[in-house]
Amino acid sequence: MKALGSPAAVVAAVRDDAGAEVERLERESRAALARLAAEEAAEPAAIPERESRLATARREARELLAREDLLDAREALEAREAWIVEAVAEGRRLLAEPVPAAERRADLARLAREGIDRLPGDAFDVIVAPSDAALLDERWAGALAPGRAARVVAEAGISPGGCLVRSPDGKVSFDDTLEARARRFEVAWRTALGALYQAAGKAP
Repeated sequence: MKALGSPAAVVAAVRDDAGAEVERLERESRAALARLAAEEAAEPAAIPERESRLATARREARELLAREDLLDAREALEAREAWIVEAVAEGRRLLAEPVPAAERRADLARLAREGIDRLPGDAFDVIVAPSDAALLDERWAGALAPGRAARVVAEAGISPGGCLVRSPDGKVSFDDTLEARARRFEVAWRTALGALYQAAGKAP
């Protein structure tokens, strides 16, 4: 065991150790104060930079959400349009199916009268598909508009189930073919199909 020496030597050693500890604490305090001062000096510049990064992150997040919403909306619209296309194709298929002759004559009479009522003059050609023309006769044409003359004309370019009413000189006409009616009433039938689509629970 090492002897500590005289009491005076022990006191001197303790004082030396205490002085060394004080100096160490002072050095650490000065270093800590220096670091704190440096951080405080840098803080004004750090805050704007941090706010800028946060603003950028928020903007990017909003843009990402907007892109996702747009993608979802586009996918929903594409699904709706695909469904409407299928519904229209099915409707055209049903319209192309054979119907009783009396029903076809009544439908064509209604369409022909719609055209005749919109045209001036006393004579008209009612142009229909050849298959429909075979179902129509002079009596049918004469009943369309009493006091006004109507003549049935067959043309291959007309789809069955519709007609084109035209003046004999061809200057005025009213298109009541299925294609023309589909264009004319597109807003109405698209609205109706959209309501059916939503009612079926397909819309988001």
